[in-house]
Amino acid sequence: MQQSTITFYGGAGTVTGSNFMLDTGGAKFLVDCGMQQGSHKDEEKNWVPFAYDAKEVSHLIVTHAHIDHIGRIPWLVKQGFAGTILSTAATRALAEPMLHDAFKLLDMKEADTPYTPVHIEKALSLWKVAQYGEDVALADGCTVALHDAGHILGSAMATITRNGRTVLFSGDIGGGNSPLLPHIDTLPKAQYVLLESVYGDRVRQDEDRRERLENVIEDSAGRGGTLLIPAFSTERTQDLLYEIKTLMSEKRVPAMPVYVDSPLASKVTAVFIQELGKGDIFSFPGLKFIETTEESRALEHAPNPKIILAGSGMSTGGRVIAHERWVLPDNKSTLLIVGYQAAGSVGRRLLEGAKTVDLHHEPVKVGAKVEAIFGYSAHRDGEGLLELVNKSSDGIEKVFVVEGEPASAAFLTQRIRDYLSVDAVAPSAGEQAVINL
Repeated sequence: MQQSTITFYGGAGTVTGSNFMLDTGGAKFLVDCGMQQGSHKDEEKNWVPFAYDAKEVSHLIVTHAHIDHIGRIPWLVKQGFAGTILSTAATRALAEPMLHDAFKLLDMKEADTPYTPVHIEKALSLWKVAQYGEDVALADGCTVALHDAGHILGSAMATITRNGRTVLFSGDIGGGNSPLLPHIDTLPKAQYVLLESVYGDRVRQDEDRRERLENVIEDSAGRGGTLLIPAFSTERTQDLLYEIKTLMSEKRVPAMPVYVDSPLASKVTAVFIQELGKGDIFSFPGLKFIETTEESRALEHAPNPKIILAGSGMSTGGRVIAHERWVLPDNKSTLLIVGYQAAGSVGRRLLEGAKTVDLHHEPVKVGAKVEAIFGYSAHRDGEGLLELVNKSSDGIEKVFVVEGEPASAAFLTQRIRDYLSVDAVAPSAGEQAVINL
């Protein structure tokens, strides 16, 4: 039986920055190459040289197009990677605007950017696509197959197989709560599983999410303020637009202007329309996509009530910061949090009840109502993850619990051991594991 190693270069002990290497002895494969997100200290780690030689990697397999899974790909190319990048077609389509947008934000922050748009274009030229379930030959006798993960459009779990033995990289697994994506009931069969644990220590209440959104919109409208929703441009914005359209078309909430203040979200929504093939399922009267900074600034003075969706989803940058400066002090307005907030982010501090937050190094008092609906999170909760492992436990030899804060990963690890009697560990960053593959 042959042995391989998995090295947890990123996404171990943290939610973001996914970067795993499978070394079979004759080939090296990466799964994801994402940015760390959250505090400024976390983001500084993104441009430290890789702890491996990028030129030795033959394939980079991308599970989905969130920046914490793709954001350092241009940096990898600059460091010498010239192999094949593989993902679904939808992930490839989303990655292009996502990477270019990430560079614009980086260019505004850094005097000298660690890479240039040339490296983005080089990465895109190396990109190949595969269908769900298609076996793709890699190197050293290995094949890879992508399986729908239900997390965002095009998201995938990746299985790498050699000599009849398989290791599964879960990527991020959807919670089955998106109105646009399928529900995932089982994991592909594998002897080894790298399992995400973003919500590994909590149970999320999904059943009433549309009703709760309806109540928040009605309350905000009744108070005559602005409803500001920091939302990721990919998936979260589209899910919310679909839900808001449904609520307004059914006259369950008052009609009012809805502004999507994110040029990236506009591009991503166009990809959704193309890839889903169902026509423009998001358009409704009162919806407007904001493109220019002048239009964005003017939203402060647009008549209330109104809804603004803007990035970033964790209030770590983007246009939402400018809106928060005038929305947060207003006791008639509401800020609605709809997804995971990394430790150290502005969104996390608001979620924890901060009365003042720093925005662009200036203190801003929080007078607005802060609401949270986690039913729209694109991640499966701890109970759902445990059930996935339970349904697939026959044949699993070891589970590596990754992509979670330490407490979350440790909690899920212990539950897998105690309830399912499956060997499970939560590796640390830089740790290496030997597997029979």
